[in-house]
Amino acid sequence: MTKEHCSHELDNIGKALDQMSHEAEVMTSKVFDALIKNKMKPLDDAEKIGSKIELEAKQLMQTILSADDQSTMIDSAAVIEVSGELQKIIYSVDKMIGAIRSKIDEGILFSDRAVVELKDFFSAVIDGFNNIHDLVLTQNPVLADHIINNVKLFEEKGRKYAEEHEERMIKGVCLPKSSLVYLIILESLKDTLRFIKGIAKAITKKNV
Repeated sequence: MTKEHCSHELDNIGKALDQMSHEAEVMTSKVFDALIKNKMKPLDDAEKIGSKIELEAKQLMQTILSADDQSTMIDSAAVIEVSGELQKIIYSVDKMIGAIRSKIDEGILFSDRAVVELKDFFSAVIDGFNNIHDLVLTQNPVLADHIINNVKLFEEKGRKYAEEHEERMIKGVCLPKSSLVYLIILESLKDTLRFIKGIAKAITKKNV
């Protein structure tokens, strides 16, 4: 394989990572749509997108492992790490899909406050994916810092929301069933943000 061909292939890999992150964003948006509208169809769509990303991730791994280590866009090791983080994201979103299916099937209701909190996290995840699109193409360390710091902010928010949720449980505002579903979704969103942070660190080789 010539260096010119390898360089072109790895440039395409950078584009593939950007495409996968975009698809993960769409998948997450559909899950949020299902939560807000109490509809199953967006969950079915999200699962199809997740399966597509998993296939693309496997193909990407095969491509990068068979290629030279040189790249004009992203280091090969970083590509492998980012691909792994994206697969973890799919697993986290799949957990949300299962929880929301149960919510719809069993007619479980959330308090207005719980919906606002989850909407806050979904917005942060979508914003994170949007920033990853730019980061894949630019490797801008300032943008990486923004992504990492924003995730840290929401890690603290997540702890606060969990505490406030516990208080609502004590007061009887939230029922045990709704509490379990809420916490699964919240924790999955927190995990997704953590994996987005992992992508930012991998691309720019940050150790924070």
